[in-house]
Amino acid sequence: MIKWIAISMLVLAFACWVIFMIVLMVLMSSGPTAKPADQWQTESWMQADDSLPDEMPTRVLAMTDLPPLEPTPTAQDVAAAIEKSKQAGCDAAVITVSWPSLEPSAGQYTFDELKQSVELNSGRFLFLGIQVVNTTVKDLPADLQSKSFDDPEVTSRFRDLLQALAPLLQHRIKFLSVGNETDVYLAANSNEAAAFKTFLDKAYENAKAISPDLLVGTTLTDGGALREDCRELVAGMDAHFLTYYHGQHGLEGTFKDPATTKRDLVALAAELDQRPIVFQEIGFPAHPSLGSPEKQAVFVDGVFDAWQELGPRVPMINYFMMYDFPRDFVEGQISYYGVTDESQRLTNFIGSLGLHETNGTPRPAWSTFEARGQQARQ
Repeated sequence: MIKWIAISMLVLAFACWVIFMIVLMVLMSSGPTAKPADQWQTESWMQADDSLPDEMPTRVLAMTDLPPLEPTPTAQDVAAAIEKSKQAGCDAAVITVSWPSLEPSAGQYTFDELKQSVELNSGRFLFLGIQVVNTTVKDLPADLQSKSFDDPEVTSRFRDLLQALAPLLQHRIKFLSVGNETDVYLAANSNEAAAFKTFLDKAYENAKAISPDLLVGTTLTDGGALREDCRELVAGMDAHFLTYYHGQHGLEGTFKDPATTKRDLVALAAELDQRPIVFQEIGFPAHPSLGSPEKQAVFVDGVFDAWQELGPRVPMINYFMMYDFPRDFVEGQISYYGVTDESQRLTNFIGSLGLHETNGTPRPAWSTFEARGQQARQ
């Protein structure tokens, strides 16, 4: 049986993808263009960003800063949301894409979505997630989907994809995650664990050959990162990439008292080895059945308190997210997945992670985030 939190992460990930595509459609004047690698590699978005310093600071901050979605956002709305997060101290960004969206057919690459994302985030240090696994879903190009992760064709095609992205990985990307919440997928598909480890190790080797300074890994939930099988999975990676929603391990959908946020994050770091920890997503619900706006503000404060204590051990945090998803949109996503049990709690969780309500009204946590984010940048 898929656990409550796994279902919520799946719906959340898919909702983000749908909304991001809506935003991109606002910005893009035409559909995706399939081209061979060499025709993409000379484009300016893959080259160095002259507005960035030569060295990344020891700690960078990001936020999932999609604009309010009602009414349908304009290009100006997208730019305003990004500028708002920049003013709050966010000098980094997380970009996630699926492998099929990058390579719909062998050797033909559609990087339009990725290009738009990189250009929107000029002047920021970038974390790129290529979601070959997305929580509960295996996500390979259609002609590879039925093959094992360790099939030579799968590993060589992913090598070629990374090579196609080589200038971007060398000049713009600081962190590369291969797979999102991989622990959830492997818990439900344990027979694929050995094959995925082979795939991941080869992906690591190929990425480091392209860009030795790149921090490479796969993203796990905070609970999954402590499992022995997952410790073995990421033993050869550069960093721990995590999602963290202050959930009580083993109790479905129960969230901890946010007053323990600093203590729990520091304890989590102590349970992991000394490699860097990057929070690809970190957040807390404001809905009163799960938390509250006030508790969310306490959580945000606790995150920054922990970050201050852990220092460079945590080179990047991405707070999820700036604005709530519209409730009817969340309900539609839950219905799409056929979820009937706990659907109300799922809606309350996924629909209240924003530091602003859907209509743009800031919650108390936003002023906390602004103040602490600006302080961290100094």
